Amino acid sequence: MIDLKRLLRCFSAGVAVIVSATSLSAETLAEAVRFAVTTNPLIKSAEAEMRASAFELLELRGEFEPRVILSGETGWQRVDDPNSLSVAENDSTRSRSQLAVRAELVLFDGFRRANQVYANAARVDGSIYQLLDASETMALNATEAYIDVHRHRQLLAVAERNVRTHEEIGGQVRALVEGGRLPFSDQLTIDDRIRVARLAVLDVTRSLRDASARYERIVGRPPSPSMQVAAAQAPPSLALLKERAVQNSYRVQFARTQIDQSRFQTGVTLSNRYPELTLNTGVVRDINRNGVEGNRTDETIGLGLRWTLYQGGRQAERQALAERESRALAEQAIAVRAVQELAARSWNLYRSNADRARQLDDQLRINRLIVEVYNDEFLTAKRTLLDLLEVERARFNVEFEAVGARSGLMLSTYRALAAQSLLAGHFGLKKADLALPPQFQDRVRENPRAIFDVTIEPME
Repeated sequence: MIDLKRLLRCFSAGVAVIVSATSLSAETLAEAVRFAVTTNPLIKSAEAEMRASAFELLELRGEFEPRVILSGETGWQRVDDPNSLSVAENDSTRSRSQLAVRAELVLFDGFRRANQVYANAARVDGSIYQLLDASETMALNATEAYIDVHRHRQLLAVAERNVRTHEEIGGQVRALVEGGRLPFSDQLTIDDRIRVARLAVLDVTRSLRDASARYERIVGRPPSPSMQVAAAQAPPSLALLKERAVQNSYRVQFARTQIDQSRFQTGVTLSNRYPELTLNTGVVRDINRNGVEGNRTDETIGLGLRWTLYQGGRQAERQALAERESRALAEQAIAVRAVQELAARSWNLYRSNADRARQLDDQLRINRLIVEVYNDEFLTAKRTLLDLLEVERARFNVEFEAVGARSGLMLSTYRALAAQSLLAGHFGLKKADLALPPQFQDRVRENPRAIFDVTIEPME
């Protein structure tokens, strides 16, 4: 028996614990991701859709219970029937009232209700997989926003260090100009380079503010003053990454629920080809009915049968249902190919960023040595100021690019996890903290009415 009430309460409590724990400590990448996934309005929207699907499944409980109808009317009636009515009663207008209570219980309906339960259970599972997939996307977006802010802060530090380096060179140049060892044009040159370096700081600062604004939109609060980022585990081989991605993908699992939903909906539609058997009972109380003065009570109980033996268009109906199932199968194939492509691109991005970061780090070490040598040679008049500024410019560009490459490498490891639908779990977000267990089809397969043996309350 399924206790949805307990499931929803545990789900709500798990989210509350994650949010409260995040707010009490310094913001790490894992905490930022957990906060974003559990508080972002996009996720809240998917959560509401999941809960609505669960409640709509519970609505089907009414299909298995008797339907009781109370009806009544009052007014005036005139009946002209001399063969059945007396002269005093015939062709006279008098008041008339009726009160009736009828009950109906469906005994057999061509498996319409069972297929409705199965179809809606598949829909609930689908909404759960959609929520989990949205959580993976949100986790990746939050990770990217966090790494992007951290990257811009590092780039700003590189740009500010570049200003200080040029200011130190400017001090050396001014001393040499005052000593008559360099022309005044070199002082103008270094002053110009210092101003350009400061403008670069302004550009990076603006980009950092934009990255922080995006971070606040995704995560839901400003980035903390201190941030640390480390790469996740390197992805496996391309073949294994693609295999795991398809196996774990919430997108593929959602597509499978659409196939199941289409098949069960076919059962619902085809149920109208079977007879419907009902148990009917009722009580009718009449006052002055059909021109006869007095009261009358009718009590009935019995079986009712309704069966549409022929209806045009059934062949086309069956063909349309088959095509819809084919469409669902094709959508699953599309999802599998999309996930395989995502895994392949994540792998390619990781390999490219790893090679690029390694080469740039090697180049940066060489450039730093060149700068040291050129600086010494400049002070001994073996190199010109332009030579020194040129190698400083090259070192700055390589260092600036290396920061971006290292950040891209770290992000690509998290992209590989997201391709396998493992990113939220990597940051400590269990499936039970994000959504109801996606097993509703399995739970109703043996007894479709078992899911209705609970009472569910709105979440506070």
